[in-house]
Amino acid sequence: MRLFKRYILPLLAFFLLLTNVNAQLEFPEDKVSWKFSIEQDGCDAVIVGKITCVEHWHVYAANLPSGSFLIPTEIEPDKSPNYKVIGKVIEPKPEFYHDEAADEDIYQHSHTFKLTRKIKILSEKDFVLKGRFSFQTCDESHCLPPYDVDFSLKVKGCVEENIEENLEDTFSKTVSSDSLPSLDTNDVEIEDAIFKSTKKDNKNDDKDKKSLWMIFFLAFGSGLAALLTPCVFPMIPMTVSFFTKQSKSKAQGIRNAIFYGISIIIIYVLLGGVVTGFVPPDVINEISTGAGMNIFFFLLLVVFAVSFMGAFEITLPSSWVNKADKASDRGGFIGIFFMALVLALVSFSCTGPIVGTLLVESATIGGLLPIWGMFGFSLALALPFALFAAFPGWMNSLPKSGGWLTTVKVFLGFLELALAFKFLSNADLVMQAHWLEREIFLSIWIGVFGVLAIYLFGFIRLPHDGPAGNLSVGRVLLGITTVIFVIYLIPGLWGAPLKLISGFPPPMSYSESPHGVGSSG
Repeated sequence: MRLFKRYILPLLAFFLLLTNVNAQLEFPEDKVSWKFSIEQDGCDAVIVGKITCVEHWHVYAANLPSGSFLIPTEIEPDKSPNYKVIGKVIEPKPEFYHDEAADEDIYQHSHTFKLTRKIKILSEKDFVLKGRFSFQTCDESHCLPPYDVDFSLKVKGCVEENIEENLEDTFSKTVSSDSLPSLDTNDVEIEDAIFKSTKKDNKNDDKDKKSLWMIFFLAFGSGLAALLTPCVFPMIPMTVSFFTKQSKSKAQGIRNAIFYGISIIIIYVLLGGVVTGFVPPDVINEISTGAGMNIFFFLLLVVFAVSFMGAFEITLPSSWVNKADKASDRGGFIGIFFMALVLALVSFSCTGPIVGTLLVESATIGGLLPIWGMFGFSLALALPFALFAAFPGWMNSLPKSGGWLTTVKVFLGFLELALAFKFLSNADLVMQAHWLEREIFLSIWIGVFGVLAIYLFGFIRLPHDGPAGNLSVGRVLLGITTVIFVIYLIPGLWGAPLKLISGFPPPMSYSESPHGVGSSG
């Protein structure tokens, strides 16, 4: 009897409590059901979601006014080179009322309704479209936590035979009366706005401009970073000294300095041209979508990162440098050009990993972007050499070489290491192996940048670091910035979207726990 009272009775009470709690739990999937399908007409297709809410429950509209506190219902296809998403979610006219207590306009859907999302198919082969459906469901008294679920649809490939076909006819065929609910005036306005954006998107102007300038600014910033490495920065005063001694007049010095800068740009642009000219489009598609190439680039960037951290040096054959150095003795414009080539070869151990990363990143997009990227990189690299050679007096404002150059190089190594996992993540997404899901990716980045912060504050040292001394103000500020970034990443483990780095980690749907670590969702 004592055994029953002491052990069995409390255990029974505990299980009864769990049963009671479980009976009171409410789950979004019990209040809302959904079914997704694809309707296709040639290279135009529509994702159709049929949504049903149980009696007295509703979800919020997809297109909410700016500043609304409501959580919209979304159909978000994963990023893929197989298709292009056009416009926003198309929805029927939502139910509307004004919540006096919250002083907020409420837009919602209840019962059964349809949501659609238009896509343009870019692949000739059949593929599987994956995406995420997310919503929050409420009744008159309370709301359940936001919920999202993955969906996948089989899509047939197509060949666009007539690029100039009438988009309006195609749109009206694809989004037919069978696939969408009847629209009133408000819906027609939404559809018209989406159709106008569709005409622009079909020309790819906005996307191309965005990619073009993104690569340029990334390349230009990388060129400025390369200037602050131990292989490049000390060569600035050497170059200035050469031009001041060899030039008979100031005008000749400026002319030679300008040609020196142009020569640097020509050398790197030619390198980008080689990548553009000798890498066919099918290989570029394999680079952007194939698991094998992404794994190769992951390993390549890891090697670059380890090199920057001081494990070894990546150098070109010394015979190349010697031949270029001999050619630079000829004088004239030919000699100046080979001087620029010597700079490119000698500094390769620092610039090579940066240039390699830029070429990989731009090649995944394709087109002339490798050339454009090398132009941005070489422009940033050439400007200081040309300007200081033309105006030697500016040299007095340059900081002296020192251990801070090694710190910059190691910092770039950590960035290379973090970027490498983006390519490994791409490979994992292609294979759908779920080895590197969102939480693991973010944990790796938290670890990488956490160790970087520890290094910047001087708690660990690497092979190329000099004797320990006082930390500079710049190094402390950089360390604080890195710690802030690590703190920003941590909420991502609990489902935060992390918009600042949204293009790097896997999508929210590719996750062990889409609602965050520890969530029952």
